[in-house]
Amino acid sequence: MTGATMTGPATSGGAPAAGPAPRRRLIMWISLGVAALLAALVAVLASSSQAGQSTSRSQLIGKPAPAVSGPDQSGKTVTVASYRGRWLLVNFAASWCGPCREETPQLIAFADRHTGPGAPAIITIEEDETDLASLRSFLADRHATWPVVDDTNAFVDYGSQGLPESYLVDPLGTIVAKVTGGVNADALDKLIATYSAPGS
Repeated sequence: MTGATMTGPATSGGAPAAGPAPRRRLIMWISLGVAALLAALVAVLASSSQAGQSTSRSQLIGKPAPAVSGPDQSGKTVTVASYRGRWLLVNFAASWCGPCREETPQLIAFADRHTGPGAPAIITIEEDETDLASLRSFLADRHATWPVVDDTNAFVDYGSQGLPESYLVDPLGTIVAKVTGGVNADALDKLIATYSAPGS
């Protein structure tokens, strides 16, 4: 045929074939979907980090808390058993530990909201007796009043692997949770509420 021109490829039915534009739109929509999923994931991770607390597995959970024994700042012997009937946070820390220093305001907030007989309590354990005075001084400067004791055996018995690290002990003396890294006062209260609930 003379004078006839073709403006583009045709399908077997004579209609113009789909060009690259639909594929580009499909890729664009897929990219937007992936971006939305990533944004949701970031939001979840952000909300988790805002809690400021990470619980982890431990062979000690569900078992009696290992013994802790040592003199506090006043020379009085402190033991885990002496807190039976109360919630107790067994906290491992050191003065040279940056994250330990960072978690201190949360420990203080937790202690300040739980006062009086039978209220949840805190014991901080120092592994190195040469650092004990420094840790006590650091906490005293921030008006922390809970016992700080030196007990190397406790680090071994609890299997402490890093600082800071804490164990939440229920009123029966059983470990219910392990917190790796800094604690968060609100998250601790939620843990206590969860394990205090009937049937927990």
